[in-house]
Amino acid sequence: MAIFSNKIVDVYYTDENLSNVTILYNYEKDGETLVGEYHLLVDETEAQFQDLMKEVTYQDIELATLEMHKAHRNQLQALVDEEVKKVSSEQILADHLKSTDEHYKVIFEYDPDKDADELFKCKMYLFTLDVIKNGSKTFRTKVRKAENILELCKLFDTEKRRVERKEAK
Repeated sequence: MAIFSNKIVDVYYTDENLSNVTILYNYEKDGETLVGEYHLLVDETEAQFQDLMKEVTYQDIELATLEMHKAHRNQLQALVDEEVKKVSSEQILADHLKSTDEHYKVIFEYDPDKDADELFKCKMYLFTLDVIKNGSKTFRTKVRKAENILELCKLFDTEKRRVERKEAK
């Protein structure tokens, strides 16, 4: 009788040729139940393999092997997903902070050679707002001629306050 007889916890193939199995079995040592590992060649002429076949079938071994591989894949996928989320979150935060810093630079350290496109986009956005659309021709001309984003902000703020005061009356 084999050392694992009537104590098997799990049994699975350990190679792609299905020529080796690993048997996990319980055993007692110093009053504790431990799990041992036993490797066995798939050989129907060997007594230990015959003892194994009395307790499990080939189908049981195949099913246990598939379940073990599935569990390993799930663990690996969970680790990958966690790492992707971690990296993605860190990257998103870093990108956000970088883009926020770039926006501040465009406003407070305006460089006409580098930031002209941003100034144009800002003007285009302002012309979609009712405050600008309904403003006087002189005001709209000032917006068009503004030379930096900070100047645009000041013009917009002044006009918005003027319109609010007018509506409050």
